[in-house]
Amino acid sequence: MTSVGGRQPKGGWLDRPLDDSNRPRKRELALAIRSLCRILKAENSDKSGNRPPSQAEVAKRLHSNATSLSRFLSPHHPRVPNPRFLEDLHKAASADAAASGQEVGLSLAALQALRASADGEKRGCKGCIELGGRIDSLTQQLSAPCPACTAYQQEQEEDAAQLAALKGEVTTLRAAVRAMQTVEDDLRVSLATAKASRTLLPVPHRQRDRQQSKKDVAVARQLAAQARDLDSAGKQDAALTILRQGTTELLSPAETALVIVELRQQERDHLADNLIHVYGRDQEDRHVMAVALKLHEEGAADDAGSVLRAALR
Repeated sequence: MTSVGGRQPKGGWLDRPLDDSNRPRKRELALAIRSLCRILKAENSDKSGNRPPSQAEVAKRLHSNATSLSRFLSPHHPRVPNPRFLEDLHKAASADAAASGQEVGLSLAALQALRASADGEKRGCKGCIELGGRIDSLTQQLSAPCPACTAYQQEQEEDAAQLAALKGEVTTLRAAVRAMQTVEDDLRVSLATAKASRTLLPVPHRQRDRQQSKKDVAVARQLAAQARDLDSAGKQDAALTILRQGTTELLSPAETALVIVELRQQERDHLADNLIHVYGRDQEDRHVMAVALKLHEEGAADDAGSVLRAALR
């Protein structure tokens, strides 16, 4: 719906300016009556070009007369109408507004309250009227929102939003930690099971070496695959953690060398470089030498030299 606006031509019976000497509440009531009268339509308005109704037509529709209506809208000392007149006016204006897709903009209760206020005003002295005006002004100021209170409320809302965001981040981080711990636990179990189940078959020496090599490759590929998946998921720290723990606690030097080779084949060079540096720095010389020898046998001479250099630093 659109808000109502004046449809009366300038100079009409609803556009006579109100005298400034009128008392505030009576003036406000007169303006409200004028606003509602402007919504009313003339009889057979479709045939007459949607012309505004005359004062006599409005008075007749409201079960009043033109003289009384004129007194209610007097520019100088408008009189206060009875409650029934305002009820009929509001009902008629509401019906015409609804038909035009408009809004009255003033409830009947508010209109009657305004009438009661204006009716009480006419019995006061000039000093009471002035005091009433000051009270109205102060009431409006009290009703207006306090800037300081509004700013404080906004700060409280912003703080609450930031707290909620932080709680969400904490929940996400905790879930990530739990997921990382689960991955590490699964890897420990898998590697321990694989290591415990590696038994050499009762075959000649050459066949046993081949069987052992297959086991080494399988374990190395499993660890490298776990690290690759974590690294692809953006969890590089978790990938490095399982590489360091797996190679130092569960894998043999030969298997560790194969993990480095596997990481190179997967183009995870940053993981391989980090593993070489940590292993060469932290492990015993005999383990480092064994890793370097296996890397050399696998054709990774550069990595063999790197792990030896890391041990010397």
